[in-house]
Amino acid sequence: MNVQVVEPRADILVESTRSIGYTFESALADIIDNSIGNGATHIDVRFSSIIPRYVAILDDGCGMTPDELIIAMRYGSKNVNDQRAESDLGRFGLGLKTASLSQCRKLTVISKKNNVISAASWDLDFIIEQQGWSLKVYNYDEMVSQYKKAIPGILDQLNSYESGTIVIWEDFDKMLEGAIEPDNLFDEKISIARSQLELIYHNFLDKTSKNPIELRFNWLPLVAKDPFLTKHPGTQPLSEEYIDLEGHNIRVKPYILPYLNKLSPSDIELLGTLDDLRNKQGIYVYRNNRLIIWGTWFRLDTKNELNKLARIRVDIPNSLDHIWDIDIKKSTASLP
Repeated sequence: MNVQVVEPRADILVESTRSIGYTFESALADIIDNSIGNGATHIDVRFSSIIPRYVAILDDGCGMTPDELIIAMRYGSKNVNDQRAESDLGRFGLGLKTASLSQCRKLTVISKKNNVISAASWDLDFIIEQQGWSLKVYNYDEMVSQYKKAIPGILDQLNSYESGTIVIWEDFDKMLEGAIEPDNLFDEKISIARSQLELIYHNFLDKTSKNPIELRFNWLPLVAKDPFLTKHPGTQPLSEEYIDLEGHNIRVKPYILPYLNKLSPSDIELLGTLDDLRNKQGIYVYRNNRLIIWGTWFRLDTKNELNKLARIRVDIPNSLDHIWDIDIKKSTASLP
């Protein structure tokens, strides 16, 4: 038998993975997952809707050495069969690349560890030009000349951290495809993302939680949106249950929300619109405290007026990803 190694064409594979189905907010959440998984407690999302547009996510996590950065930029940088830390929010080692390039044509990562700053970039136009897996690797001076003025203060902030990472998106095409007024569409997507992330990461944004984080959009902190209103005196928490599956515990905790006449305007604002109160009833699946999917009954029931105050929290560990069919985007799941 003859064995031949057949490498995929870089330009075709990268372009095809851009159509996995990320929304802007799910792509952004994938990058923030990496930050949290790497021990970050402060995460800053910087952005500009006017040309030159950019989104930059800066964290104070553990950072990467130059060699670790190259590995992180590789497609499929994780072995899905390896045992992962309980706090790991990633899965395939694809999120950094697929999430970023689903929105833009250029991804740059700058990281600091052991007082060494390194930088590398996937540029789709450069990949097409080189016809190969050509990763741009920058020295310190090249990196400073590109980004010190382009994103004011961000390199200084990274330097002030003992370690950390910046993920930069540039040259947006997919995100703004077909936009008549791209500046307005960019701002609209930022606004939607902010609202979604306040819900997805509400457990981390709660300052009383075990491992709180600070997440800011252009220096404005995000506020936790608790879908169960656990601190409201009218919320009825019901008894929780634990289900054993393959030796791992799944925690199930139901809540009954207060009646509308007991909700203040600020409570309703946390829950969304009155339509959201009905549409977001059902099961909320959390993976390592991060909300994956919400407002569904998984066909166990239908959304109706009688159920609109019922919400069920289900906590699963990352060791059961294969059973719950957690996808690359970490935005869908299937009931086992």
